[in-house]
Amino acid sequence: MFFYLSAFGLLSCLLLGGSTKGGHLSDAVLQLLSIPVLLAAFWRLLDAARDLEVRWALAFCGALLAVPMIQLIPLPPAIWTHLPGRESVVAAFELLGRRPPWMPISMAPQSTWLTVLWLLPSLAVFLSVLTLDWRERRLLSLLAIAAGVASAFLGLAQLVQGPTSPLRFFSITNASSPVGFFANVNHFAALLYSTILLTAAWLTTGLSTLRPARWKSPDVIDAASVTVSIAASVALVTLFAVELTTRSRGGTILTMAALFGALTLSGSPLQYLRNRAIVAVLIGLMVVMVFMGKSALFDALDRFAVDPLTDVRTVFARTTFEAAQALMPIGAGLGTFVPVFALFEKPRDVEAYAGDYANHAHNDLLELLLETGVAGLLLLGLFLYWLARRAFQMWGASNPGPLAIDKSLARAAILVIAMLLCHSLVDYPLRTGAMMAIAAFACALLINPAIPAAVAESVEMPIDARRLWRRSRAEPAHTGARRRYWPSVQRSDQ
Repeated sequence: MFFYLSAFGLLSCLLLGGSTKGGHLSDAVLQLLSIPVLLAAFWRLLDAARDLEVRWALAFCGALLAVPMIQLIPLPPAIWTHLPGRESVVAAFELLGRRPPWMPISMAPQSTWLTVLWLLPSLAVFLSVLTLDWRERRLLSLLAIAAGVASAFLGLAQLVQGPTSPLRFFSITNASSPVGFFANVNHFAALLYSTILLTAAWLTTGLSTLRPARWKSPDVIDAASVTVSIAASVALVTLFAVELTTRSRGGTILTMAALFGALTLSGSPLQYLRNRAIVAVLIGLMVVMVFMGKSALFDALDRFAVDPLTDVRTVFARTTFEAAQALMPIGAGLGTFVPVFALFEKPRDVEAYAGDYANHAHNDLLELLLETGVAGLLLLGLFLYWLARRAFQMWGASNPGPLAIDKSLARAAILVIAMLLCHSLVDYPLRTGAMMAIAAFACALLINPAIPAAVAESVEMPIDARRLWRRSRAEPAHTGARRRYWPSVQRSDQ
């Protein structure tokens, strides 16, 4: 029952979390829908969270919420008036002839409150996935892929119908590009390359096991592997083709990186180069790229010819860095970028990006530095340290789950997080509820299920595995085969 609630939470984020503007109606609906998922996840974690890693994850979530809550604590004038960057606020009260009241660290408390509420859906996804077993996590990854494919077909329909398509759900959007359930084409591209990696995990695992079934006749091909390989191939080609139509520079680069990263999702790259099936799939994607021709690929490449120094992102980044320096080490408060940026922008910069609206810095590292100061950098450093450790473990010899696909999905999750972080240096995909939910889901895949080991074993062990396990208790010679295919299965009497 809880799996369906978790699936509802993730699907709600992917369908309603495409807005880039805080306080949008879809965000409010999404936050309301996430409350039952969040409460149910907390209830399950009260009984299931016995693992130290899960406790650390919960502590990190608590720290994330503590930052904006601390920024909202009212402070007396004797304290907040001496904080960095508050001189203009104090001067405004002096011009009005009023005494400064108690105020929090946040320079826009209402925006900070909206940010706290905005974090709830992704937090609900993360905590709910922690309590799912391996099989349920696999099913949830298939749901994410299905949502990505559905969004891709929606994007194609938007592209065919043109700028006036009624299928565009946001008034401020990229009218000439496919955007799916998003307002911004770059964030739509981020969803596509993220689901490309999840699809590649299923494809590479299916192709690597595309041989006669282990406990059946040697002449019988494993039908499940064939089905998975065909379905994943169709989904991968669809996602890749639509990705090219977005003409997103960041999306194009990261999609190419995702294809190369797919070679490492199950086994080593050399093993895949010897696998004709996987080489054939990669060649097929290259053929799709060529036949897309001028209409998509070349248009995307033409965007790289633009001088990056003339890009408004450079102006945004310079002004954001100057504001962050002035507000160190406290920061201005989460969600306060727009009003704070306006205090520091210069007239010549406004002329440089006339017609563009600085709703974000297009560099989440700088925006995080501006809004949270040292606290945000410390939390980001801890997260990157944890991610590096998990990457080292996932590309090691051990398998975190009972099946090969579990390791492939964990590796894909690491690549998804890494690519979203890289994309965040030139854009703000993680400022949308949908992509934040994808990142939360990917992080949860790197943590073992917060359920008792006996329950996980009874849920995960296939029928053939149970037969082999029973046989191994009487015949020790089969122990090696059992450990080879199900390394995480343990005997209940140990």
